[in-house]
Amino acid sequence: MKNNKTAASGNKNTKADLKSFLSARNTKRGAVSIAITVLIVAALILLNVLTGSLTSQYSLYADLTSNSAYRLQDVTAQYAASVEKDVDFYVLATETDFEDYGDYYAQANMLIHQFCESSPHITLHYVDLTANPTFTAAYPDVKWEDPHLCLVVCGDSYRVIEAEDMFDYEQDSSGYYYVTDQHIEQAIAAAVLTVTAEHLPTVSVLTGQAEEDMTPFTTLLQNNAYNVVSVDLNAGTIAEDCEFLIIYSPAVDIDDDMLTYLKDWLYNGGEYGHNIIYMPCDKRNVSEFPNLNELIADYGMSVDYGYIYEYDLSYVAASLGTSLCSRYDYADDTFTKDLMYPSIPVYLYYTLPVNITDGTLAKPMLTSSDTAFYGPISDADADRISDEYQKYNGAAIGTKSNGSTDNEKSSHVVVIGSYDAFSKGFLEHKSYNNAAYFVNIFNVLSVNDNVGVVIEGKDLNANTLGANEGAAETIGVVVRFIIPGAVLIAGLIIWLIRRRR
Repeated sequence: MKNNKTAASGNKNTKADLKSFLSARNTKRGAVSIAITVLIVAALILLNVLTGSLTSQYSLYADLTSNSAYRLQDVTAQYAASVEKDVDFYVLATETDFEDYGDYYAQANMLIHQFCESSPHITLHYVDLTANPTFTAAYPDVKWEDPHLCLVVCGDSYRVIEAEDMFDYEQDSSGYYYVTDQHIEQAIAAAVLTVTAEHLPTVSVLTGQAEEDMTPFTTLLQNNAYNVVSVDLNAGTIAEDCEFLIIYSPAVDIDDDMLTYLKDWLYNGGEYGHNIIYMPCDKRNVSEFPNLNELIADYGMSVDYGYIYEYDLSYVAASLGTSLCSRYDYADDTFTKDLMYPSIPVYLYYTLPVNITDGTLAKPMLTSSDTAFYGPISDADADRISDEYQKYNGAAIGTKSNGSTDNEKSSHVVVIGSYDAFSKGFLEHKSYNNAAYFVNIFNVLSVNDNVGVVIEGKDLNANTLGANEGAAETIGVVVRFIIPGAVLIAGLIIWLIRRRR
């Protein structure tokens, strides 16, 4: 009986001690500390899970490069946002493998992410072709034996993106290839523009007359949803669906048969609707090109063999410091109203004057200042051919139409006195509007509803403040494990200290 009383007394004391412990001030403080610690750890775990979920769908990062090399340009983002058709953008590798190709590809991956996120109609996918060998069967027109970076699909239309589309390469003395320039945004925007376009106008480039190479501009046209082909009139004819013919600085005149053929092509059986863009050669006297002279004379224009020099230094291109290179004013807003930055001027170099011989057919497009003068094909200090300052035409357009009031169609001949203005340096110069303006000429004359996307490349040599792979892994360990563990340990230490007080 005594033992039972003792046990009961012990249980009562234990309960009393427990009650006293739970009601003690230090215990309550410790419990609050533990609860706070648990809540903080739970919040950190939830934040980590939420961040992981967001980063799997969105590119969450801060671009601290001096030229925003890892951030999409506004013009590119605006174009992506304007896409109204459903597009599937396939990166032909796992995301990890794609970025492991090198820093340039990590940049490309970030820009691709942002581009796709800018439009609800563009969906980004990563496809490992090794693990999904049947993927290629749906796209038979692609040469899958060659390596490709991306595939862009819209309905039945698709286009691949090559490494050469995104990057320029050079080879050093040891045979190693290294990237010298990048065109990532241009490549992805051009691919989407091409597959979503209702119609790709065809542009033929004349060959066979010892023309200069104009690859930088034809590439720009292709990036703006034009189908560019070559045609040698010595051996063939212009494609039936072609809207444009470019004659770029030919060293040899066209013959009589070609002249007749081109006149007929412009006339188009009275339907018109064709266009010739002509940049004369400054290495041969224009008097040696009677047939080309007759072709443009038929549209109210002529070209003089001499250069336009600029006296006003405010018009002269500061980067070149020569009066032979200057900015030109827009003489016709027909070709500027759709430009994103119409205040930026076009610069022409080694420019031959384009004269208006029939004002009922032709009109100026680009004009010099009224302090320009006409000089010989020689040094600017040589004797002037013209002693007076005046305004000259650097470019002009001649027009003939079918005269129909119901369905008027016109053919045009555009003469631009400077073929140098189409070189890579002029097309890519940030202070020159050459790329946008010249592409817009094609857009206007073809009534092309596609939005021209003229996007500048970025220099990857800009200093970065990003984390490399090792640093990124370290940051992940710190955020996921060390910080939550430190918070938990700190909470336990605080609880023990407060309990002993």
